Amino acid sequence: MTPFPEPLQPRPAAALFDYGGTLVHFERPDRALQPAYRGIAARLVDWGFPSIPPDQLLADVHDRVEATALRHQASGALEEVDLVAEARQAYLDLGARLSDAQLDILLATEQRAWWEGIRPDPDTAPVLRALRQAGVRVGLCSNAPYRYASLLGQLEHLGLASQFDAVTFSGAVGWRKPSPRIFQAALQQLGVAAGETVMIGDSPRDDIGGARESGLLSILLAPQGSQASAATHADRTISRLGEVIPVVLGAGGL
Repeated sequence: MTPFPEPLQPRPAAALFDYGGTLVHFERPDRALQPAYRGIAARLVDWGFPSIPPDQLLADVHDRVEATALRHQASGALEEVDLVAEARQAYLDLGARLSDAQLDILLATEQRAWWEGIRPDPDTAPVLRALRQAGVRVGLCSNAPYRYASLLGQLEHLGLASQFDAVTFSGAVGWRKPSPRIFQAALQQLGVAAGETVMIGDSPRDDIGGARESGLLSILLAPQGSQASAATHADRTISRLGEVIPVVLGAGGL
């Protein structure tokens, strides 16, 4: 049996978690997106806009926005992109000048389709519960430039919203990890100091490098065979999420 990493000393008072790649994993939910965009196409006609084929909407709105998100991520830029504005422009380019309320309805419809593509790590809920039951404050700190209400709804849908004392998304802050600005916002929302907080994530650059620059402790989640297991400045490295418990609480893993 592989021994657990040594516990952090002193025990952190708070833990910040990355979201995608750490607590949950995503895959494109094509079977849910297609009916969602049929509904969006019908809604646009009901509102008096020109009829647009659902497949065209999926390509020219959803896929355009996702491509913008991926390009921005690959650029390494720290200031966050506004994907809500990108979606608004995509609809406008198709002849649909949407009100804020109309755009909100369409983005919410799309987001509900994405619920079908989310797979939480089996250890996510048990780890979050165990930390909070032990008196550790728990927060989320995620690079997610999407509609804020949709992200909160996603957490509610997964049954995770109640497990966080604070939630910080880059789309709301305007800055991405590893920028110190998003870590400062997360710490402020959580009501803790950097030196008593540990960041848990799967990105050596965004999570570990950003935490180190901002004065936090860090735990790198690097599953066996992951490229992220290369040498980093993480205080601890774990191979599965359940190992957060012995590292933070000094107890047996899940």
